[in-house]
Amino acid sequence: MDVRVYFATNRQPLTADGTDQIMGFGSDLGPVNGLSVRYGRADIAVDLAARTYALVPGSVHVEPEQLIFPQGSGPVLGSDTIFGALRADMQAKARATIAFIHGFSNSFVDAIERAGWISAFYGLDANMFVFSWPSVASPFGVPLPYVDYQHDRKTAAASGPAVARTLRRLYDFVDTLPEGQRCNQSIHLVCHSMGVYVLRNALQALMQMPDPVAGATMSSGVSAMVRMGGAQPSLIGLRKTFDKVVLAAADEDADAFDDPAKLKYLPRTATSVTVYHSTKDWVLNTLSAGTKFNGPRLGNDGPENMGSISDKVTAIDCSDVTTFEQDPQEHQYYRIFPVVRDDIVQVLNGVPQNQVTNREPVASARYRIRPQADVAANASAAKPRVAKARVPKAPVPKAGAAKKKQAGGS
Repeated sequence: MDVRVYFATNRQPLTADGTDQIMGFGSDLGPVNGLSVRYGRADIAVDLAARTYALVPGSVHVEPEQLIFPQGSGPVLGSDTIFGALRADMQAKARATIAFIHGFSNSFVDAIERAGWISAFYGLDANMFVFSWPSVASPFGVPLPYVDYQHDRKTAAASGPAVARTLRRLYDFVDTLPEGQRCNQSIHLVCHSMGVYVLRNALQALMQMPDPVAGATMSSGVSAMVRMGGAQPSLIGLRKTFDKVVLAAADEDADAFDDPAKLKYLPRTATSVTVYHSTKDWVLNTLSAGTKFNGPRLGNDGPENMGSISDKVTAIDCSDVTTFEQDPQEHQYYRIFPVVRDDIVQVLNGVPQNQVTNREPVASARYRIRPQADVAANASAAKPRVAKARVPKAPVPKAGAAKKKQAGGS
């Protein structure tokens, strides 16, 4: 099957020689220090039986932008085109959209391919939208502990304002729709690994940007998106945006939901927040906490103190259902193991936390996923691989699709 993936990215565009045609996106921050965001779509070929996925050659389409325009006309915004396509589909088919923020050590092609796999693997009747920030894909299949991680940590922090701008563009788009054109469907958010750190920085940027209604606008009618230097964070910038938020293997501090400078106010933007974690996660235990001295990670033991944070937050321990054989880093369980997938799908479908099957409570708002009695169910969860036959052998801009990492990244 081919899965349509919509995307936004603040990566540096890669153009064909001698032209302005965008052929792909690199691993560095794009124009205006990564604040510029481009929008588009791509198709991913997914074979669930073979557990393969690959970018369909030639399917990446970047929507045109025209911000300088003749008097009497208006700007051409790629965001309007993509949000318009999503709105039309959500309204016509009465289905939700899943927004995805990937983790570190992913190329642009890795990110959209992974989004396509998740869409098919989860099996939900929903659109897929991915924000791809400029992480770097390691040529060795696993991220380099110091070089790659340091690069991605910096670009993740710098990408927060770009994600915030994307959300503000969504707010502007929705706010100008006539009542009859609003789809009234859910948007869910799934963040993995360092993508949660991107989300933290986006949340902070939203609280330091002008309110889209009260703030000034440019002559084009597009809300001003510049962070207010030295401004105190304001909760007026936060809106109820998401239905369900899922944070998987979060490379974020364990005290994040206690700290106003981190994720304390994330629950204000959603109906619920579910944190999936594992004490066996090598990336968080060794790479993040061990070599980078980041301290206790949210993705290891979950929130540090459930009693002091929002009651919208629930923690799910996946430690008993992952295996080294199927996931050597034990960091990718949200997209590899059916037993974890099934838990997430129930959450996205609105099943109350205390009614999700195959769980057992361990403390207030904390659960553990039970190991499946049938070992074969997890044994069939061999790591998905990219279909080599569909991968284009193209110039540099498309080279990111040439070979998929087997065990690295997030």
